[in-house]
Amino acid sequence: MDPAIAKEKGKIDFTKGSVNEYKFYPDNPTSEYNKSKFASKEPSKYYDPCAQSAQMSVRCLEDNNFDRDMCHEYFKAYRECKKEWLRQRRQDNFNGKGW
Repeated sequence: MDPAIAKEKGKIDFTKGSVNEYKFYPDNPTSEYNKSKFASKEPSKYYDPCAQSAQMSVRCLEDNNFDRDMCHEYFKAYRECKKEWLRQRRQDNFNGKGW
């Protein structure tokens, strides 16, 4: 290993922060992109800013012969994404920003 890399590696503190700061899903439901996509959709259309997490859950089910117990973490990640999205929408509506 390069000594310079080893020296920098020692400065990293992986214990900083809390578990609440970590995201366990690939989507970014509170991004400006998702806000604009949601705002510009037609009233009868469905838009899911957590679509990638949902797709991963379905793929896991398909790969594991639809055994839900094998895909628990994927379902949990999707629920966390949806909770973050709804929490942000409520906060924006409360602050008058709206979606």
